[in-house]
Amino acid sequence: MLDKTNSLPAEQSLEMVITVRDLHFNYGKSEVLKGLTFTVPKGVVTGLLGVNGAGKTTTVRILCGQLAKTSGQVEVLGLDPCAQGTQLRRLIGIMPENAGHYERLSVVDNLLFFAQIFRLDDPKKRAQELLDLVNLTDKANSRVASLSKGMRQRLALARALIGRPQLLFLDEPTAGLDPNAAAKVRLLIDKYCQNGGTVFLTTHYLEEAEEMCAQVAILDDGRLVCCGNPQDLCRQYLPGEITVRRGGRLVKQAPGLEQLFRHFVGREP
Repeated sequence: MLDKTNSLPAEQSLEMVITVRDLHFNYGKSEVLKGLTFTVPKGVVTGLLGVNGAGKTTTVRILCGQLAKTSGQVEVLGLDPCAQGTQLRRLIGIMPENAGHYERLSVVDNLLFFAQIFRLDDPKKRAQELLDLVNLTDKANSRVASLSKGMRQRLALARALIGRPQLLFLDEPTAGLDPNAAAKVRLLIDKYCQNGGTVFLTTHYLEEAEEMCAQVAILDDGRLVCCGNPQDLCRQYLPGEITVRRGGRLVKQAPGLEQLFRHFVGREP
């Protein structure tokens, strides 16, 4: 069971690591992002939700400095991702959905390669720390090509953590994993936040987002339709109870993130 990080700190103690104001992005004549405005507080998990094509990946790429915005203001860890991208990338970790490991290299050599990019003082020590953290020590000398999907995801997370980032961007971190492997990844994310890190993730799994995220932002066709704590948003927009079938009988419960998503988007992600 996760040590809950899904409640926001008191408003007066909030420190924002991401601030976005009126963000627009055009691809040719198509308007992909349509005036996004939101903030991300330090020390918690924020989930960016939406159907395919809603603008999630574009948003993350702009926040990471991989894509230049069309207009608006974006600040990540006090830096402009576009103008100060090189400086920013030393402070963040990125775990793409398809991590692109070096398949013929061993697990530890993959980590050592990225440790050298960050010019760490003791790359071997850092690689071993991360192998221990993600429980891949016994696979250190195995080729990546031999790993299961769950092990690859844990290696991708270790790689994202190599430079001791203040902020992690995770794109579908548990996609395609069995429940046990997904639970291991969620525990690692939770541990990172307990140690003061901040996570900004995308996911299609609403139940997972509801469990992990102190804040969610829902995109629909490039527009931000709501942003806040999932439980607070449900109380605001979906007062009352709903009836669900559980264990062969009907029970009443408070609406959750699935109902909130349907309320704004009209279908599941």
